[in-house]
Amino acid sequence: MKDGSSLSVGDVVERARELVPLLRANGDKTEQANQALPENLAAVREAGLFRIPTPVEWGGLGLGLRAEVAVAAELARGCPSTGWLLMVNSAGRGLLQGMFAPDVVEAIYAEDPDVTIANAGSAGGVAVRIDGGYSYTGSIPYASGCTHSAYTLALANGVVENGEPAMALSSVLVRTEEAEIKYVWDVAGMRGTGSNTVVATDLFVPEPHVAYHPINPETGAPEGMGTPTHTLTATANVLAPLVGTAQGALELVQELFGKGKPVFYTVHGAIADSHGARTWLAEAAHHVDTAWQHLWRVVDVLEPALEQHADLPDAERTRLRMHAASAVREARAGLSKIMDLGGAGAFASANPLQRFFRDFETGSRHWTVNPFIALEDHGSALLGRAPLSSIAL
Repeated sequence: MKDGSSLSVGDVVERARELVPLLRANGDKTEQANQALPENLAAVREAGLFRIPTPVEWGGLGLGLRAEVAVAAELARGCPSTGWLLMVNSAGRGLLQGMFAPDVVEAIYAEDPDVTIANAGSAGGVAVRIDGGYSYTGSIPYASGCTHSAYTLALANGVVENGEPAMALSSVLVRTEEAEIKYVWDVAGMRGTGSNTVVATDLFVPEPHVAYHPINPETGAPEGMGTPTHTLTATANVLAPLVGTAQGALELVQELFGKGKPVFYTVHGAIADSHGARTWLAEAAHHVDTAWQHLWRVVDVLEPALEQHADLPDAERTRLRMHAASAVREARAGLSKIMDLGGAGAFASANPLQRFFRDFETGSRHWTVNPFIALEDHGSALLGRAPLSSIAL
């Protein structure tokens, strides 16, 4: 890794920016591989970007949510899938550091400071206590990055203690090489994330690699997991590569203006000569700029709350979720105009614009940025009606 001592947010963003030409050049190959290219991963590793959220004492850069978001967005300008994978790894490290014992975390980072951790967030599987640990059986779908990650973090919703079902969940840190990967990721976009299914059958997991979360009988919430405020970081993290994707597409279509793209059956010799096209471009850029503003609003409120270990009230959290939904809406509006400017040719398989379009439309359906549930919950929160429909955010 390049020297990472005393790096600022601006420093890591600049390192990510330097990788954009490589990621853009490898975009088609990444999609065809249906997973991250080793060349891309090596470049991200060498730049030290996997270490962003990890404390300095554990070999990390010790940077916060703003750096995670800015860098994932920057990488997505070149390759949306690579930006997504950086985001997933940052989230995985955050969960590792927040739920497992410090000596466990320290040992994992000592083995590889650039370790990558796949995670999906969906609950499933059973962890049965046995001598020395647990026997885990489960299927972990949508495990983005599992094809290159040393670990996959699973959430078991069935826990058996002393032969009896326990009122608990458990976070299970699985060594990916000890499990099976089912290559089932066959979707319209974000193909390069390799979000396949990790399957484990009676896999022994040592006790330190299982975080036990008893269910609070009064609240019904699992203990030792993040609060809704902490979980809301997933929304900010997911937004980052989506807005970065829209920004990358905007830059691609701006290049078309410089290349003299024609506007068929008009008096305009090139698209840049069209007042209407220039206006359309301005509107597209404004939509994308507005998406950025909504994203940074979420970060501006959420990051200090995390640093102060403060729990935001329902009304404030749902307000941030509305900003997230608005960021997606604005980015989508901008992307729609971008594709208009690209014309039918923008949907040619050889044109990277269609890949950015598909990647955005797929990634923006992630549960953390669900717009209609955000709207539903914000209305409930404004009237003080509880509980919210979302059980996580």
